[in-house]
Amino acid sequence: MKTVVRFIILASISMLWSCEKAIDLKLKDNESPKYVIEGTVTNQPNGAKVAISETKNFGDDNQFNGISGASVKIENNGNTFMLTETSKGIYESTAVTGTPGQTYRLSVNIKGEVFTASSTMPAVVEFLDFTLKPNDVDTTRATPRVKFKDPVAPGNRYWFQQYINDQLQIGYKVLNDEYTPGQEVNEYLVFENRTKNRALNLKKGDRLTAEMHCIDEPVFTYLFSLFGANGSDNGAAPTNPLSNISGGALGFFSAHTSARKTITIP
Repeated sequence: MKTVVRFIILASISMLWSCEKAIDLKLKDNESPKYVIEGTVTNQPNGAKVAISETKNFGDDNQFNGISGASVKIENNGNTFMLTETSKGIYESTAVTGTPGQTYRLSVNIKGEVFTASSTMPAVVEFLDFTLKPNDVDTTRATPRVKFKDPVAPGNRYWFQQYINDQLQIGYKVLNDEYTPGQEVNEYLVFENRTKNRALNLKKGDRLTAEMHCIDEPVFTYLFSLFGANGSDNGAAPTNPLSNISGGALGFFSAHTSARKTITIP
């Protein structure tokens, strides 16, 4: 039986993590726990990090359930990099800086169980601009615009993570170039306070950050399918997102480029 999970997106999957949190997966009380692996390699310095956790029951808290003692390595072009556990469930290497066009392979051994994945880092697409018009912001919602030039060759995919005052937000956007090869792309992101806590409302001086990643097809598929992990509006049953990790773990491994831009609410 497929494990049905509920996703609470807490992870900063970039190498500029503002905190050591990861996607927290919850499952039905009658399901066996599963390991959750979230790994990334970026083209930025010190760009390899893997978070390993375990699913929880629906009634449990949302704290990161890190798994210690794993053996984690990344291989590329004949080189093997062992990652060190820097805090519970968080494994890092300062020796890896990803190169576009190259393939990276992840191997995780947890108490004899081995999980593997591979990802090819796409070419860099320049993050041209990140802007906000005065009419596109109020106390609970802002819709700034990102701009980039999609390459002529098709098959490009993008992942935008969003931060308010350096805190990663639940919302993110994934795009492909099905209709935009070779075109300038202008796309709006949504930053908003969906809670009843007015202290989290947007205000003058708040910093909005967009982090643009160029991702490969399996990672795009995973992130796109993650939108449906809680079921759709038509009442369809929730399903697991399509992981690129083999061996039975949930999560994903991504080798991607990364670029950031920040604006301040006027």
